Amino acid sequence: MRKKFWRQRPLLTLSQIVILLAIIFALFVALDLNRRARAGQLVGVGEEALQREVMMETTRQVELQATLDYVQSDDYVAAYARDEGGQLLPGEVRVVPLPIESASEPSASPVITPDPAFNARSWQAWWQLLTDAPQPAQQ
Repeated sequence: MRKKFWRQRPLLTLSQIVILLAIIFALFVALDLNRRARAGQLVGVGEEALQREVMMETTRQVELQATLDYVQSDDYVAAYARDEGGQLLPGEVRVVPLPIESASEPSASPVITPDPAFNARSWQAWWQLLTDAPQPAQQ
């Protein structure tokens, strides 16, 4: 008796393997293009904020330069000597305003209203909570 060897059919044919490889390659290409597109979108995201920050710092630099120019001027030195240093030019007279002191009136103390719970009895509080009726006449 002869044994017959049946050839098993392969799981995938050559054309199916080629198509599967092409699909996998296309998937990798699409994912890479998507990644590159997102990276390209993120390039300009912080540009506006950075431009605003540069403009603010440029304005601040101009302000600081103007302050530096003023501080180095003779006008600033004269104003500082007059205001902070107490120095006067010949012929100037210092005028110092004095505050007017008025007789201070004592402030009225607030009227303290008595707390009704302070003089209440415990049964009155329970009566109010349980019945919501007027309290009976006290004896």
